[in-house]
Amino acid sequence: MSELQRSSSLRYDPDTIDPEEQARLELGPYYIPPTSRSWQRARVRRIHRRGMRSLILATAAWIVFYIPFFLSWAVTGHRPLDFILRLFPAPWLWALFLTHTVIVGGIWGWLWWRAERERRRLQEKLRAARTLAQLLELTPSEFEAWTGELFRRRGYRVINTPDTADHGVDLIVDRDGERGIVQCKRYRGTVGEPIVRDLYAVIIHEGADRGYLVTTAGISPQAHRWARGKPIELIDGEKLVRLASD
Repeated sequence: MSELQRSSSLRYDPDTIDPEEQARLELGPYYIPPTSRSWQRARVRRIHRRGMRSLILATAAWIVFYIPFFLSWAVTGHRPLDFILRLFPAPWLWALFLTHTVIVGGIWGWLWWRAERERRRLQEKLRAARTLAQLLELTPSEFEAWTGELFRRRGYRVINTPDTADHGVDLIVDRDGERGIVQCKRYRGTVGEPIVRDLYAVIIHEGADRGYLVTTAGISPQAHRWARGKPIELIDGEKLVRLASD
């Protein structure tokens, strides 16, 4: 067998291929190694934390400087620290107050508007996702959110775990006292037995009553046989589309 044939056979052997290798084969030139993904996420988080720290400090300064000042002025009728304020022209002080207020209020308003716009965009995108092709267009995080809504519509309470360090638990679901964990795999091709074995290990580790594997891919016969008799429900792409249409 040639090297090309050997790599081709690996591509379609769901019970031997590593999930990371599957992602590399599917994405091709768009594939980003895990170390690079982690570095990029860490860099974005650092920038976000610095920006939020600056905004929180500016907001705290606005609260500390202006609220006690105006409250005291309103109650006593006299400006606090008036002997110091006289050293500065009144237009300068009002300009400082207005500038500070506009910057802090504007940034918080913009953040709220952006979050609200993103929330509505995501809701519309998730509601519109009904076919397998549409589900494959979702990002992994969006697919987890979509799956969470699917469980909620069926009476489950759902907790979406953080995208990082989730230890193999994408969603925690609960109904009628039964606690379950959900793994979401937005894959093409076929999910094999190793992923189902990993899910079972997570069920035992987390002390859950049941586990759900939800994927846009197919599920191999070996995986179905291995899951038989265990508290695992396998939901492949075809079943997922049927559930979405209910």
